[in-house]
Amino acid sequence: MNTRDLQYFTAVVEKKNYTQVAGQFGVAQPTVTQAIQRLEREFGAQLVDVARGRRGMRITRAGQLLYQAADRINNQLDLAQKSIAQAARGDIRFGLPPIIGKIYVPGLVKNCPPDLLSCLRITDQGSGELMRLLKDGQIDIAVLGSIAPINEPGLFVDRVAQRPFTVVVSEDNPLAKKKRVAFSDLANERFINYSDQYVHRAAFDAYCDAARVRPEVTLYPLPNISWIKELVRQNLGISLIVLDAVKDEPGIVSLTLTDVAPVSFFISVATREGYVLSEDEQMLVNALKHLELFGVD
Repeated sequence: MNTRDLQYFTAVVEKKNYTQVAGQFGVAQPTVTQAIQRLEREFGAQLVDVARGRRGMRITRAGQLLYQAADRINNQLDLAQKSIAQAARGDIRFGLPPIIGKIYVPGLVKNCPPDLLSCLRITDQGSGELMRLLKDGQIDIAVLGSIAPINEPGLFVDRVAQRPFTVVVSEDNPLAKKKRVAFSDLANERFINYSDQYVHRAAFDAYCDAARVRPEVTLYPLPNISWIKELVRQNLGISLIVLDAVKDEPGIVSLTLTDVAPVSFFISVATREGYVLSEDEQMLVNALKHLELFGVD
């Protein structure tokens, strides 16, 4: 079976127009027609019904079944092409959320050989976006944060750590004199919250639901966690954050939450299902799984 025939076929299903498909691929219309005919002979079933005297065309049930399979095959071939081209360059496309970066980077620099580190091409995004990029084949390895164990189709995921959340306040905030606080006692505080790409927003909602409070929230469209920490440092609000992201932060005080934690911060290493790691990539994955996390007690 010619894989290009499958590409023509999926385009015909989506556009329902042979002329447009031919133009898309830069071929003559008979080339597309012959591809569909070859597939119909291959499967012994009519796939496309072009009825005379009626506008458009109808995709038969057999055609719809083939389309579902062909779409997956074409996506896998596209991923394979990207992976093979990337392998020739020798780079390691690595996704790392900014919050977890603070936890991992010191250990990576300490424990990985310089020639391995020089191969890293790091994408700095929230975990949700990194998961999308990983599935799309735009990165090949990612460290992900989540508030529950990840069970995502198409990904191999190994959980490597589970960390607590904490509330952070400015050293000038009256709350800074406390060591411990219940989340319900923060009902009248103003929280600085996160955009959807950060799992901290879901964690904040979980704590609010568990404590049955709904504090005032200010949401800034900020590019990374450092900006939020700076707003806290300037005493413009307080925030919920994973404990390790605020170790040894000047001007910021971390308060232990006395509540039974409704969620935790899980750190996982993920690769794409079907992706074959190079020796260097396998070395990186092994290092990520066995690092002593910076700042972890």
